[in-house]
Amino acid sequence: MDPKHIAIADYHYDLPKDRIATKALEPRHAAKMFTRIQGKTQHFHVADLPEVIRGIGPCHVVLNEAKVVKARMFFLPPSGMGSKVEVFYLEPADQSIESAMQATKQLKAWVKAKPAKKWKTDSTLHMGDQNQLKVKRLATVDDRILANFTWDSALSWAEILADIGAVPLPPYFNRPADEVDDDRYQTVFASVEGSVAAPTAGLHFSEELMGNLIGARLHRLTLHVGAGTFMPVSSETMEGHPMHAETFVMPVESLLALTDGQPIIAVGTTAARTLESIYWMGVDLMQTGQASLDLEQWRPYQQAGNEPSMKDSFQALAQWAKKQQLSHVSGRTALIIAPPYRFKTLNYLMTNFHQPQSTLLLLVAAAIGPQWASFYQEAMQHGYRFLSYGDSQFLEVNRR
Repeated sequence: MDPKHIAIADYHYDLPKDRIATKALEPRHAAKMFTRIQGKTQHFHVADLPEVIRGIGPCHVVLNEAKVVKARMFFLPPSGMGSKVEVFYLEPADQSIESAMQATKQLKAWVKAKPAKKWKTDSTLHMGDQNQLKVKRLATVDDRILANFTWDSALSWAEILADIGAVPLPPYFNRPADEVDDDRYQTVFASVEGSVAAPTAGLHFSEELMGNLIGARLHRLTLHVGAGTFMPVSSETMEGHPMHAETFVMPVESLLALTDGQPIIAVGTTAARTLESIYWMGVDLMQTGQASLDLEQWRPYQQAGNEPSMKDSFQALAQWAKKQQLSHVSGRTALIIAPPYRFKTLNYLMTNFHQPQSTLLLLVAAAIGPQWASFYQEAMQHGYRFLSYGDSQFLEVNRR
């Protein structure tokens, strides 16, 4: 089936509200872990991951080190009266995410607002007398607002968000963030600021667990998770769903290391999506002789056979980067991974249990096939917790 013709209603399951985890477990590795390897299902805890990895043998573990910023801000309306307007920072409009974090005095950015109708074009919201941060609405494009932030202090944009922002918990939590979330909605290895949602599979990793992963070589990439990861599929078929684009960065050294033939474990859909996107960018480079680092969402489904190996694709992209004197490969990807997609890079996927009728669930279905429904049903029967603060899955990917 062409993935454009997928009916999203076919990827539904009943998720009772009491199965949505809205608080994180302690310690981090206490979460349950539904495991399916070589056709065998077992129920572990994330603390048992070192044992699972020992069974696999020498391998690569790929982590997303994106760091979540406090993207939710609350402003007074232009009149200074009435309820506040929530402004949700998404990404910079005309510079890289990394440079935006260091910006001072002014930043043009894409945002969302609630209620948006209180904020008219060319009008300015402000924080009040004690904070000089202001934001002017410039334009509206689709469901996003182009805005200009200004502030008087010498603080960087990263410092501004840390000072006045709130943790951008997923909307289905239906609660405000608290001090615990400041720590728990962040991986212990997060280091590159700019993400507005957490790479949640990585939330299960503690320093203790990472120290016990004997035989696994750890690699870190960055995919800045956007708010689009929670965007519901509103069209009946996937053809009408515009996939959100996200920025990624990966070291060339890791790109080459992953070509040694050892199994690759992607921690999270974000790591998986980045690896697969890089593969297709390498394919385009091999086929056209030019590097295109902005991947369109339907690119893999346009390939007419003759798919290069991961090794050839990654090595081609690494050689190109070295010629450009680049230590990292960076770009943007809008890739949608959905059945009948065939994975090119990873052998195992560690991920949480995802929302019904979501693009993340489609990715899992592509990884393991129609068995996803029975797996989710079994997890429900065994008391697993779902979504961002929920339990984990460790799945062998169908490479076919």
